Amino acid sequence: MSRQKRHTIVLIEPSEIISAGFKQIVDKNHEFEIVNTLPDPGFYNATQMKCDIIVINPTVINYNERFDIRSYFCAGGESICFVALTSNSIEERVIRQYDGCINIYDPSTRIIQKLHSAIEEAQQNPKNEYNELSSRERDILVAVAKGKTNKEIADEFNLSVYTVISHRRNISRKLGINSIPGLTVYAIMNKLVDMSDFN
Repeated sequence: MSRQKRHTIVLIEPSEIISAGFKQIVDKNHEFEIVNTLPDPGFYNATQMKCDIIVINPTVINYNERFDIRSYFCAGGESICFVALTSNSIEERVIRQYDGCINIYDPSTRIIQKLHSAIEEAQQNPKNEYNELSSRERDILVAVAKGKTNKEIADEFNLSVYTVISHRRNISRKLGINSIPGLTVYAIMNKLVDMSDFN
């Protein structure tokens, strides 16, 4: 009899009581195994904590100032399924980044169903944020991160100011980041700019 592969999970949740309850539910199902429980995403180490699924409380990430979730956890382009673990409603721009969403009030059978659905979603519709920006959008993002104005960017790339504004709007929409500091952090973390560019 062949053994079915168990899906490994890293759980990132600051509440010990919620973590313990989620772990107890998952441990009853032999298809999933929680290999690590972390209170904060800062403790995550992609090289040491290989997993198939990251279940994370979305409130532990500041989406206004930080880059998208995949660039934070998948620096090497790993294929990981992301599931939000929520207790209330989440903004649409945030929830779009996830393959699934579990509410802490879901019954245990529904939680397992949602984990299966998230895995299917991740396989059928992979969300690769690295390919989302066009080459022109990446160029403009770099210029924004370096502090250039719309007029300076337009002159550099021989575009109209209106086209630059349109590109910036598309960049913010795709990344879900609306502030210049947030875009700058995204550019640094994704190695589009180097810290030496700011000296």
